[in-house]
Amino acid sequence: MYLSKLILQNFRSHTQQLLEFDPKLNLIIGPNGSGKTNILEAIFLLAAGKSFRSSSQSKLINWNDFFTSIRAKIINNKNETNEIEIKLIKDQTGNSKTVSRKFLIEKVEKTRKKYIGIFKTVIFHPDDIRLVAGSPTRRREFLDEIFLQTEWRYAQALSQYNRALKHRNELLDQVRDGQSSKSELFYWDQTLIKNAKIISDFRFSFFKSANSFFSNHPDDQIKLISLNYHPSILNEDRLEKIYQLDLQRGCTQIGIHRDDFSFNNDTFLTEDKNLAFWGSRGQQRLAVLAIRLAQINYLEKTYHDKPVLLLDDIFSELDPDHQKLVVSLCQNYQTIFTTAEPESVNILFQAKVIQLT
Repeated sequence: MYLSKLILQNFRSHTQQLLEFDPKLNLIIGPNGSGKTNILEAIFLLAAGKSFRSSSQSKLINWNDFFTSIRAKIINNKNETNEIEIKLIKDQTGNSKTVSRKFLIEKVEKTRKKYIGIFKTVIFHPDDIRLVAGSPTRRREFLDEIFLQTEWRYAQALSQYNRALKHRNELLDQVRDGQSSKSELFYWDQTLIKNAKIISDFRFSFFKSANSFFSNHPDDQIKLISLNYHPSILNEDRLEKIYQLDLQRGCTQIGIHRDDFSFNNDTFLTEDKNLAFWGSRGQQRLAVLAIRLAQINYLEKTYHDKPVLLLDDIFSELDPDHQKLVVSLCQNYQTIFTTAEPESVNILFQAKVIQLT
């Protein structure tokens, strides 16, 4: 699969933009503020239905307009052309922060269920370093990012889980204040348990795949890396045991919204091999590269289709050896790089160059 053409209308800083891509290597060059990352964000949005940078959909629309359109032509592995599009439209009745979203295939509106999975991407960006030493929230977002663009069941389960969690937390306050009874929690408990199981199964499958990928990788440094999943198990017994604490705090203390994982490196002789505590900046950067490579491997093996790789100014984050590793990997995929450094042409001399001003 590859992206042939991208048309942006009113997306962030791009009022009108037409871009055509080579099936293999592409290099977008431009100064800071020229909208390079915005282009990658739009491509990612086409795959996942959400941004990797902002949770606010209204901010994706050019501030002077009420809608944005991101349209693309993609060529699938059967060499068939498909046109896909996502439209974001602000509410015109007064609340400009309310945005509706439309998914289209061949100009025909589809449900998100029918749209998900038609186009897949993997994004590398400098902020990925937070996957190692940042908050658990960032690591959970990474896991969601994998599946929200590929699995309708995951997207649906996550939406239902978050809705049930909100209602359960509100109900805990009411039970504590004597306005509701404990029995009213049962429905929301069962909804959480059912959807948490779906989400956890997908997450476990990724960690199993990633650790196998690392242990069999030809790069000796990547071979030392592993992921340690810390699931927050949710079931009836555990909810009952923690009920008094939930009641006291007014929020649910366990569940997939408390999941986490850590990066280990066997170089360390300590019992705790967590890169967040012991790793150098270089080791942490390599771990981030490794998990993105594992994501590519997982998507390709699971769905038998090559994702489009989006690399946002990452060469400055890698040493020369691992720059070569990335360039070597990218020969097998359509890859779109961004950089503010014209010298990057020397590393990617085979790439189609797209110059922004």
